[in-house]
Amino acid sequence: MKRLLNQSELSTMIAKPIADQQATMQLTFPTYPFTPILGWSISRFELFDKCKRQYYYTYYSKYVKDVPSYKMSQLREMTSIPLETGNVVHDVLEAFLKRLQKSDRDIDEERFIGYARDLVKRYFSEKTFIEQYYLYDEHFSLERVYGKVETCLRNFMNSPSYNWIFMAALHDRGNWIIEPTGYGETRLDDLKVYCKMDFLLPVDNCVYILDWKTGKRDEVKHSRQLIGYSAAANALFDIPWNRIFPRIVYLYPGFDEMEIAVSDDDRERFFGQIKDETEAMYAFCSDVEKNVPLQIDAFPMSPSPSLCRQCRYRELCFPQWRQDDAQKKEGPDVQNIPFPQE
Repeated sequence: MKRLLNQSELSTMIAKPIADQQATMQLTFPTYPFTPILGWSISRFELFDKCKRQYYYTYYSKYVKDVPSYKMSQLREMTSIPLETGNVVHDVLEAFLKRLQKSDRDIDEERFIGYARDLVKRYFSEKTFIEQYYLYDEHFSLERVYGKVETCLRNFMNSPSYNWIFMAALHDRGNWIIEPTGYGETRLDDLKVYCKMDFLLPVDNCVYILDWKTGKRDEVKHSRQLIGYSAAANALFDIPWNRIFPRIVYLYPGFDEMEIAVSDDDRERFFGQIKDETEAMYAFCSDVEKNVPLQIDAFPMSPSPSLCRQCRYRELCFPQWRQDDAQKKEGPDVQNIPFPQE
């Protein structure tokens, strides 16, 4: 595992004249011609594995025949309170890092927090939320959202990562890649793969990849993400694996980090999983090259209280939920939901 520089080393680096701190590499994303074949990603396979009906509605909505297109668009565009809270934090940090590329003057913390609050107001006024649509939390408080966003940002500003960016990485800020456009498309073993990264920065012939998290720590899932980021950086930029250091940065409820050392066994296992998982999704296509799915009946529902509660498309599987909830003006009657017996 790559160790972080200690305070003495950081101070020594800061003391070097800028002229002595030459940019070590330039990161440029390649472009790929469009192909309709599906591409693997951690989130895509995770949804496929959890509920194939939700997977169908998410990725093949244009093939849904018995639901008006406007309704599919309405459901697809819904978001959740945790997801949109994370979007605010990501976008505020993106704005901060891009500002830091232009100026390293001290940040006005209160203006920074005020900008985040304004973003919360705008984002939350423009979106439809699953929690409101299905009446889980019809009158949720924006103050709770403000509080979480502020906590995330203050945790970041008081963190070792924040100091490290200023002291070790600032001299090569012209080569930072911050929230790159697109979906992070690359090729791994000739398979189309998506690994969307938040922040890439070169430091002394190495590349660091930082991924912000505002939710719970999930070491199994997040370790796979880190291996995926390493694989993507190796494929995209032809950087040796031993000079790529991916890091999860947890911002809530407290600050924490997770780094892993990617072994040869990890790489081999990961590439094998991508192949197997891609082939599993291919099996649900009638035309793999054109990414045409089988009929909807081939994508079974996997009803469960926790999964269905988070699903945008719940009313398509169980229409009575939306209708009954709207009449009762209360949360869903979980006692009458036809879940399978545990």
